[in-house]
Amino acid sequence: MQKSFFLSLFFVGSLLCSPSLAGGNHDYNFKVSRGDAFYKFFFSTGLSGKLLTKLMASDERAQRLNNIYPGDRFRILLNEDHSLKEIIFSPQNDNPLNIYYDGKIFRFQKADSRSAENLTYTIINIQKSLNYDAKKAGVDAKVRQIMVDHFSWEIDFSRDLRKGDRFVLSWNGEKTPEAMIYVGDKKTIALFSHKDSMGRKKYHTSKGETLNDSFAFSPVKYNRISSGFSKSRYNPVLKKYRPHRGTDFAAPAGTPVYASAKGLIKYVATLSGYGNVIYLKHGPEIVTVYAHLSKFAKGLKSGNRVKKGELIGYVGSTGMSTGPHLHYEIRINGVHQDAEKIKLAKKSVVPNSEMPGFQKRAKRILEELNIK
Repeated sequence: MQKSFFLSLFFVGSLLCSPSLAGGNHDYNFKVSRGDAFYKFFFSTGLSGKLLTKLMASDERAQRLNNIYPGDRFRILLNEDHSLKEIIFSPQNDNPLNIYYDGKIFRFQKADSRSAENLTYTIINIQKSLNYDAKKAGVDAKVRQIMVDHFSWEIDFSRDLRKGDRFVLSWNGEKTPEAMIYVGDKKTIALFSHKDSMGRKKYHTSKGETLNDSFAFSPVKYNRISSGFSKSRYNPVLKKYRPHRGTDFAAPAGTPVYASAKGLIKYVATLSGYGNVIYLKHGPEIVTVYAHLSKFAKGLKSGNRVKKGELIGYVGSTGMSTGPHLHYEIRINGVHQDAEKIKLAKKSVVPNSEMPGFQKRAKRILEELNIK
């Protein structure tokens, strides 16, 4: 059954491929159509399933070959003995991926074929707000949301934007920008697109890092989790059952509490239930809460920015509490999440092997715009 399956794949693939006349059947070219899969092309050249398994396990970038779309192209080059020499994968909306094989190991190289010369630009001059002025400049809702999602990690749109600030978007024919750049009086934030091994587009600084931060599981050095997230927990102070929408980290009074990720201080307050409490805003959606603190770190004010791991307060038992602990919450768009289960997006970086091409392209864009 399996043998006949592979024979049928070979027959179909042979019809799909168009071997070059030069060099005999050692140069195969394919164009992806609806319903195609990479393994069809691979087997149609006579290469084995064992080699395909080795290829797919060799590097996470090989998984990109499983995400292909109509219009993408493949070129498979073989040696004279019909062994694999090279695979060139050319997606329509990404740089080509070259995979070399020397008979023992696979080597991956992503070419940077995009040129700043082919870019077009949209300039958004801030007069009222990002949403208003971007819409006026013809930027659609999806791209406006992408801008908010990324720049919110460094810009508070209600406080930081000033009349005369501008955003520059560069385009290379795709529906989302090649680069997004904020230029203000005090700072410039430039983000450049990069597609990961699965073809997902993210935006990175010229250092190759995304603006979003990775969250620490615990913002405090704790002895134990004294109370977890629960829809119904007995409250020893109120003596009744009610939801517990956070995680309690038991620790001695005075234990330092740190920001679990970089963010903007939304509130520094004293509330009846939470006692001394701090709210931090991270990007456009996430808020973390730190409650029952004995005191706040010096100089902490609403509107300030903090770094991941920065001291913000000390464990206490203020508010509705029966003993020293940190009550910690994660909220996404106002909805409480279980800190022990939620998987938040992590900071990502451009792979070292692709950094030279990425930074060269970023530099070209900045030079063309005369932005330093």
